[in-house]
Amino acid sequence: MLRLLDYGKPNPFSGIIGKPRNLAWPVNAYRVTLPKGSNDSDGLNAFERVVLKLLDAVGTLDAGNLAAETCIPLDLVKGILLRLQDKGFIDEYNAIIMQEHDDGLKDEDNAPVFATALLFRELVTGKILPFLHWLDDANPLQKKEGKEKGFRNIRWDATHRRNPPTQRDVINALRGMKKRAAVFGMEEKMPPAQQITIMAEPELYHLDCPIAIQKIDSEFRIADPFGNGFSLILEKAFEQLLEREDNLAGWLLTWKQLLSSARPERQDVRPKEPFETDANWQRYPKLIASLRPASNAEFRTLSKIHASIEWALFYACCIRPFKNIITTLSFTEQSQHSALLVQAAKTIGFELPSRGFRPIREGKLREFEAGGAYQETVLAIAMLQARDDAGHPLRRLVSAYPDFINRLLAINAKRNEKAHGKGGADAPRQELTDDLFMRTVVQSLVPNIVFADNPAAAPDKDAQGDVLLDARASVQAEFGFKLFNRLGMNVQERLVHAERFFLFCHDEDDASAYVGDLYAVAQASFERVLTGRLPPDTSDTLLIGTAEVKAVEAELCNALSESLRTVKTRAVSQTLQGGSQSLGACVIALLLVSDEGALTAIHDVQPTFLDDMTNLITRRGHGNEPLPLSKAEIAKLRKAAFSTIKTLIEQ
Repeated sequence: MLRLLDYGKPNPFSGIIGKPRNLAWPVNAYRVTLPKGSNDSDGLNAFERVVLKLLDAVGTLDAGNLAAETCIPLDLVKGILLRLQDKGFIDEYNAIIMQEHDDGLKDEDNAPVFATALLFRELVTGKILPFLHWLDDANPLQKKEGKEKGFRNIRWDATHRRNPPTQRDVINALRGMKKRAAVFGMEEKMPPAQQITIMAEPELYHLDCPIAIQKIDSEFRIADPFGNGFSLILEKAFEQLLEREDNLAGWLLTWKQLLSSARPERQDVRPKEPFETDANWQRYPKLIASLRPASNAEFRTLSKIHASIEWALFYACCIRPFKNIITTLSFTEQSQHSALLVQAAKTIGFELPSRGFRPIREGKLREFEAGGAYQETVLAIAMLQARDDAGHPLRRLVSAYPDFINRLLAINAKRNEKAHGKGGADAPRQELTDDLFMRTVVQSLVPNIVFADNPAAAPDKDAQGDVLLDARASVQAEFGFKLFNRLGMNVQERLVHAERFFLFCHDEDDASAYVGDLYAVAQASFERVLTGRLPPDTSDTLLIGTAEVKAVEAELCNALSESLRTVKTRAVSQTLQGGSQSLGACVIALLLVSDEGALTAIHDVQPTFLDDMTNLITRRGHGNEPLPLSKAEIAKLRKAAFSTIKTLIEQ
């Protein structure tokens, strides 16, 4: 049987999967003696005491004179006087009411009252819990017995059993308790502890700590055993235990798997939207694919919104003559492209971007002719078409969105940050404000695309929580708790979001968003490894060549792949200076800053390291085209990305 302290049944949980379980958390309880504040305290703050003492010494004063004497702002003085009247210390003429005055000003002379309290040290990490149990006849220590099979018994660290607290520990516990009292609306006032006696011999107990799995992120939360919300100290200690104790980690994963297996198989019940017609799929396949949220997302992401506008501009360009526009851009000096596009934007009526327009390279024009949609290219072609065509849909858009170009650039910037590993997953929990803008633009450019009038149905929060639970448990099982906790919150969030797709995908599902997530996670992982590494003493022109030599010598490749060999030198240079530009630039940068031993170690654990990154870079491409893949190909990409993250963590 367990010796448990009885503090009721704390239940701060809301929105959990299944039912809470209970941990029996070992603690040392120390008896301490210290002065306890009087429950008859007047509750005056420092300003109120100053005003009250001045009125007592000088006599009745109005608000103006009090403000001048105390240098307290007049409005604040008026508020103080009203509070003193409400509390019965002064009358409406600011004259002191004697009885309350005596209680308020002379109470501070009372001798302190000493009391005995229990202080608790949890025995996993040795932290002092922010709680004191004041012992008296009205508040005795309540105990209960619990059967061990009803609790997960937490093992203690013997070193903390022989570690008595100090006076500073007691004061810190008082401060923590006082802060919690303010947060949870308790009225108990904690006076300063000026004289503290601590009994050296502790008493061993267990605290009943409920633990539950949240729907919002499928992570565990541990209730504060004393009834004050959640215990961050115990949660952190539990995380450390999961890294050290395989049995405890297995218990948590098994619990999550039981919660998962108790549910029926997930079905994709997303209704079709009006634009998903056979004719539209035939005419605008890549636009329709971009407009459909990914299977692991409830709403369109920044990436999907960005891609939808790109493809709408592309198809709007293609149904109008564009050969003459291509010729104009090809035979105009690139240095003159910005002026050409500024003139077109002014003719249409758009606001101009502050940095002007970048030149459209010949290669981008060829990619457009081959069926590629890149924002700068399709926007330039569409504007030059609209310059000479009063009926072009861009002419109609300008009345609603004169800042159309700047909005596109803002979406592009936000999308690029997410796509290149900055911040958390591109996984909005509600419709983005940019979605309405995108729908208006798409419907104007491609009138056959019609959206539903009614807003999207609210996602099933229970189903969301179930899927998150499955995904988080799957990733944690793959990495183990120790490695998973080293990844950082943003990488964890991205991996869990990507895993939601992997767990429920089928052959030939569109994996473009999934590959984009893996790409971003890989880039973020490279960025963490590169932080603080000194760049090599190599001229920019030799960066790619030097990286290739080092990769070949480490037997990571016979020669760099085209996707790595063609990484822009400027991007590599910026990445070496701490500004991660792309996954390819990060790979080259890692080769440059790593010595022979480090590259050999990478080869030993992951000989396909460069091939895996090349495959991921190639599969992603520009990130705006559908990518139907077999389940086996998706699993291969997942394995490569996970292996790379593990390899990088060990660098």
